[in-house]
Amino acid sequence: MDIVQTSIKKPVTVIVAVILLVLFGLIGLYKMPYQLSPDVTEPEIEVRTVWTGATPYEIERDIIEEQEKVLKGIPGLIEMESSSLNGLGTVTLRFRVGTDVDDALLRVSNKLNEVRSYPENVDKPVINATGAATSPVIWMILKTSEGNPNHVYTYRTFFENEIRQYLERVEGVADLFIGGGTEKEMHVIVSHEKLAAYGLTVNDVVRVLRSENVNVSAGVMGVGRRDYRIRTVGEFRSPEEIRTIVVRSTGQRRVMLSDIADVRPGYEKLSVAMIHNSKDGMAVGVKPEAGTNILDLTNRVEEAVNRLNESTLKPEGIYLDWVYDQRPYINSAIGLVKKDILIGGLLAVVVLLIFLRNFSSTIITASAIPISIIGTFIFMQAMGRNLNVVSLAGLSFAIGIFVDNAIVVLENIDRHRKMGKSPYDASYHGAKEVWGAIVASTLTNVAVFLPIVFVKGEAGQLFRDIAIAMTFATAISLFVS
Repeated sequence: MDIVQTSIKKPVTVIVAVILLVLFGLIGLYKMPYQLSPDVTEPEIEVRTVWTGATPYEIERDIIEEQEKVLKGIPGLIEMESSSLNGLGTVTLRFRVGTDVDDALLRVSNKLNEVRSYPENVDKPVINATGAATSPVIWMILKTSEGNPNHVYTYRTFFENEIRQYLERVEGVADLFIGGGTEKEMHVIVSHEKLAAYGLTVNDVVRVLRSENVNVSAGVMGVGRRDYRIRTVGEFRSPEEIRTIVVRSTGQRRVMLSDIADVRPGYEKLSVAMIHNSKDGMAVGVKPEAGTNILDLTNRVEEAVNRLNESTLKPEGIYLDWVYDQRPYINSAIGLVKKDILIGGLLAVVVLLIFLRNFSSTIITASAIPISIIGTFIFMQAMGRNLNVVSLAGLSFAIGIFVDNAIVVLENIDRHRKMGKSPYDASYHGAKEVWGAIVASTLTNVAVFLPIVFVKGEAGQLFRDIAIAMTFATAISLFVS
């Protein structure tokens, strides 16, 4: 098949092909996510297991070691780190750059099911697919309104129960970082004098509280044609239930908790202080999912925050103060690169006009620039890339290359026209003569950038967008020429 002859004889087909290329390129452009830079972070998954009252040694021996035995064989795992604290054990798994997070999450979940058993009263492990490697892209500060006498730190529990769910439901939000605040808890203030008077110790009180604050399942009892699930509900629901607990019973006298201690609601000990513009607050950071359009995510989160400030938060005398997002940086950086592309294209057109000295020839040759750039977005979107400074820089670098093939073909056609040939013969023979040369020139450029696509690690993730943009844009410019 003679592609040159087919292109000359069927101009309508060629025009339709170019229109479709531009159309699907624009569709790909609007579907691509906008980010400041390519994703080069290592996928990280964190497994958190809570065992209330356990020591770090018990956490390490009975939970962490058992989990590490089954998790160490996951494909793509490059590093596993664990930590044991009072009542909490965490295992952090880091995978190779480029690993599918969803696939790794599924493998981790399946492997954790292989753990034979956990000690009694251990909560089910919680898997966090974002990990500490993902930094928040939006920061807000929860503050109290004027006239609110309550301290903002006391709203931590309210935020967790009533507000957090609405922010996490926003499309593209992976997790929230919460800094500051103290959660509500019940305080049991023991009198040492009364303990000594009744011959009790603090450990006796702790043991009774721990054993009484549980729900126990006793199985199922069948009565006739019905089955009844039997449960003993013992969890505390109010301070009064705690005060009436029997700490010791001698048969003659019962010692209740209210006899030796005072029970009242309170807040946990403050461990983190957060101040913004000389005013106390709680920091709220929004972590994005991988591949999320940061600009669209920010707009959706801002809309949710404005709605919460007007509805749920206003009656409580608090509000979320929007302090940081990446929209100005992304828009300014991408806008600067777009401006460079426009200036570079205009300069290329001016140079063509100066040397070709023919307006129609200049327009024909310069058309390769927008067609090649827009057509490249089809392949970038199909390969799951995003629009960032690096990918746009790759297109900016290649502007001069886009018109090289068109210039060579046009000049040779013009030479044949000056030899007295008809427009058809000049177009056919002029393009046919240099066809091999421009293909070799294009393949040379592709051979330089294409191997970068297959580079592994962070360097590959960082420069892959440039390689993809340069490779496909140069290939499309060959088709246009």
